[in-house]
Amino acid sequence: MTSVAHYNLLEQIGEGGIGELHRARDTKVGRTVALKLVSPAITADPDRLQRLMRDARMMTVLSHPNIATLWDVGESDGQTYLAYEFAAGRSLLEEAGGGPMNPRRALDLAVQIADGVADAHSAGVIHGDLRPDTIIVTDKGNAKILDFGLAPWTRGGLLRASAAKNPDALPPESSAVLAYLSPEQAIGSAVDPRTDIFSIGTLTYEMVTGRNPFVAPTAAATLMNVMQGKFTPASELNPAVPPELDAILAHALAPDLARRQQSAAALAAELRSVAAVLDVRAGDTVAPSEVLPISDAADKSVARLLAGALVLAAAAAAAVWWWLTR
Repeated sequence: MTSVAHYNLLEQIGEGGIGELHRARDTKVGRTVALKLVSPAITADPDRLQRLMRDARMMTVLSHPNIATLWDVGESDGQTYLAYEFAAGRSLLEEAGGGPMNPRRALDLAVQIADGVADAHSAGVIHGDLRPDTIIVTDKGNAKILDFGLAPWTRGGLLRASAAKNPDALPPESSAVLAYLSPEQAIGSAVDPRTDIFSIGTLTYEMVTGRNPFVAPTAAATLMNVMQGKFTPASELNPAVPPELDAILAHALAPDLARRQQSAAALAAELRSVAAVLDVRAGDTVAPSEVLPISDAADKSVARLLAGALVLAAAAAAAVWWWLTR
């Protein structure tokens, strides 16, 4: 097979729960796409195919710079396909390089991820399988979230769904996926947008420390760590991490849903606040419009520190004005 509909297949770049993934050329508009070819195991079952098409069409409403856009859903000569924006770059895992990232850079990526998730949540779409393999850092350094809304169909999503049923039967390598699921997923409970918040917290912690807070040698032990929610504060593992981030991550990674940030937008605002603090400490000027209010879920210490940072920024600006006008 060299083409599907008006897409010329260039190379196979992967395979997942939905089917083969190809880099392809859209001959109608002249752009490169990531083309998922739905597997015969799904297309042979009319009910499953109908559910997949329903889920996929919901994703076409999403349009955000940090989400890989689903441009087209169709069928040609018996082959069903999904055509996505092609995000050239490296996975978040590859970007981190096996160690802690610069905290300011990590916060920048975490904010982008939270912004994209917040936009999808506003459209009623939950990701449900956020992990380093479902996030690409593009060649321009921006985060792109893949497979939004398709967790019931991806290998990672299916693994999460089966974790609560029989974790002892899962192979050790599954810990690499299960270490990012939420406590409610671990016990098979219903999920809501706060599940994605937990996963963003896990990703942020790993970016700034170089370690996943919950991963263990076995799947069952990993799930137990997730449900208990115990982890070493990030600033104790990496002195470059501002302690203010510890309070934010403590909320995001709380097993109790009520203790987490109640929206991805609130989490993004809190992460921006800490980024602003780092900028002030580094001597950079912070525009007031860049510092968003933190949510009620954040510790009061974060709010006090942000206020102090803004005072410092204002004082620095006043000093510059005095020097220029004296």
